[in-house]
Parts: sequence; C-alpha cells; structure tokens
Amino acid sequence: MSERKVKEKDIVLEITEKVLEEIMEAGYSESIVSINKSKTVMAKIANSQPSVIQDWGEVTVSMYLAKDKRIAVVNFKTSSIEETVKLAKKMLSEISIIEESEYYAPIPKPKPAYVPFTVHRSILKAFEEPEKIIDNALSVAFTYDIDKVAGMLEITMGIRSLASSTGASLVEEYGTYEYYIRVFKGEGSGQWASSGRIFREENIAEATRIAAEYAIESSKPESIEPGVYDVILSPMVMGNLLNVIGRMASALNVDMGFSIFTGRKIGEKVLSEKITLADDPINPESYGAVSFDAEGLPTRRNVIIENGTLKTLLHNSKTAVKHGVESTSNAGLISPHPWSLELKPGTYTLEELISEVKNGILVTNNWYTRLQNYIEGSFSTITRDALFLVRNGRIVKAIRKLRIADKLQNI
Repeated sequence: MSERKVKEKDIVLEITEKVLEEIMEAGYSESIVSINKSKTVMAKIANSQPSVIQDWGEVTVSMYLAKDKRIAVVNFKTSSIEETVKLAKKMLSEISIIEESEYYAPIPKPKPAYVPFTVHRSILKAFEEPEKIIDNALSVAFTYDIDKVAGMLEITMGIRSLASSTGASLVEEYGTYEYYIRVFKGEGSGQWASSGRIFREENIAEATRIAAEYAIESSKPESIEPGVYDVILSPMVMGNLLNVIGRMASALNVDMGFSIFTGRKIGEKVLSEKITLADDPINPESYGAVSFDAEGLPTRRNVIIENGTLKTLLHNSKTAVKHGVESTSNAGLISPHPWSLELKPGTYTLEELISEVKNGILVTNNWYTRLQNYIEGSFSTITRDALFLVRNGRIVKAIRKLRIADKLQNI
C-alpha cells in the first residue's frame, strides 16, 4: 500500500474522530459517526459505441445521535466537514421533542476482532483503463451477428471510517466493480451482469457472450397463453428474489410485519429444504464484503436459512435487545440488513434443469418486482429480455414478456 493511501486513510479517520468529539461536546450522551469517501469512474455504452466516460468523488456522512433514549439518525452527502458539525448541533435542540425509542439500546463497545479489507490490485488497474475494458467487451459482442449493444461499467474505490462514543475507531478501504451489458437482435434482447471486488477480464467477456447469445436466440419471439408453468429462474432473477428474502430476514422488518418470517420461530421450516441462505460479508471476493457494521462490531458469516429451516434473524444491537439475543453484526443504524447473500448451489446444470421440464418457461431477467402481501410472500415480477418456452425437456421457441405471480415460499 502506498504512503499516500495510508495517509489518506489516517486523515479520513482523524476527521471522523474530530466530528465525533465535537458532537459529544455539544451535549449528546452517545454518538456514532461514519464517513465514506469514494471516487468512481463510469464508462457507458450507447448505440454500440463508448458514449460517456465520467468520474466523480463523494463524501457521505452518517451520524447516530442519542440523548435520554431519544435517537436521531442523519445521512447526507457533503463537501464540508464544518457543515457536518453544524448540522449535528442543530439536531440537539430537535432531539428533545422526539419520543423515547422502544428499540433503544446502548451503543456496543468495540471488539478487536475486525480485519480491514483493502482494494485489490485488479480494481486499481481497472480504474485506470475503463475505455480499454469497454472496447474489449464490444469486440466480444460483435463476434456475434447482433444489431446493437448498450451497457455500463462502474468502478468505485473508497475509504470507510467509523468512530463511536464507546471507543470504536475503525477504517478500511474498498474497491468494487459493476458491469451490465444488454444486446439486441431483431425483436429480442439479452442482458447479463458481473460484479465483485476482484476484477477479471474473463468475467466481462463471459457476461457479454451470454447476453449476445440470449439476444440471438430470442430475436423472433411469439406470444403464448397465460397459465400455470414450471419456471426456471436464472441467477439474475433468483438474485433479485433472494435480495427480497434477505431483507425480510431483518429483525426490524419481521417486527413490522414486512416479512414472510413474521410470526415464525427460529428452528421452524420456512422454505424448501433445498434452500440454504447465508450472509457472508467476510468473503474477500464478495461485492458486499465489509469488515465492521454500522455500530462498529466486526462482521461475521451468518446462516439465515439452513435446509429450509430458519436459523437466525439479522440483528443490530437494538433489535437484539428486543429479541433477547446478541447482535449478528448486521447494523444498519435503524434497521439491520444483509451485507452479502450467498445461496448454497445445487447440483444441476442449466441443461439438466431444462431436460426435466415438460411444460415450462426459462426466465433470464426480470424487473419491477412487487410484494402484494409481505407476510404471505405474494409477489409479482415482470420478465425482461430473453424468455423461452420449454416443452418435453427442450427449448422450443422464444416468447414475449409475461408477468410472474406466485409466493416466495413456493420457490
């Protein structure tokens, strides 16, 4: 790591501690201050050409302010640390009119177990050459007989710091990339994506190839009758639905009735026995990898559902006290949340799945997922891009967009 980078981390942490000090001097009994300083470069593809290369920096401040069991949480972007302190002092007069929180719990004391992440060298390199990456992706796309391409590559590097009135003083670096590619052919389109904390050129090429092949295979879609079908969900679609389920594991969402786990007990079977879902923020390759949560506790792997059985909800210190358990290090100053969901893989390939379907649909992408009833898990989502009818174990034709309606528990 360069001397300049070490110095920048030290400066960000020093500023965070200074803001905390001034907040406590203003009269609060407890506080957490977190500063996230990032820089991002984005390269866009429009009409099959690199269209925009832009970069920007942001400083985001989060403040947890507590006095007499009254709590205020403030999040904002700023270019002025002085404004941060001024806003905190202004909140002091307003917090007195807030009702005491039924979820109040003291800020936890720091634990020494956290191991900070750093920016992988592949992200550093990719940050310097987004144009080259996009050019290579377009070269892959146009090895196929397609009409046009759209997409986006975004690479972010940042420093995240946290200081608390209980003595936490933490800082880590992070670096991530996101890549989306959408390919068009005739009336069809295919879309795929790649993301993570380690950049690999082959992942970009693979996502591009998948999108191009789906576009070609779906170029002449036909309509079918609405009905009940077996459905194969791609990782793109399943990821979207798993995010919904992951957020439902938040203990606050359970308490508020925004979850299929509301009214269910730990140890109770809640989903198919084929489902094992974990939150794993300590996986260094995970896009959501993080070494400490918003209360300064070191993160850890938590198994939410094991073989269909509910093993734990996700907690911060407040919901943990409410439920009589320990924090799972998933704070959220207000609501706990998952960091990085991991689904235990099955043993079937896509081809094997297709071979077992007599009357079904392969869904490659979706959007506009909505919950009609959170507790029952009733949802609908609209299919997007390539969509295929499967009959007697093989794909017979591309079909037009449909709406899927079902319950999450049926997956």
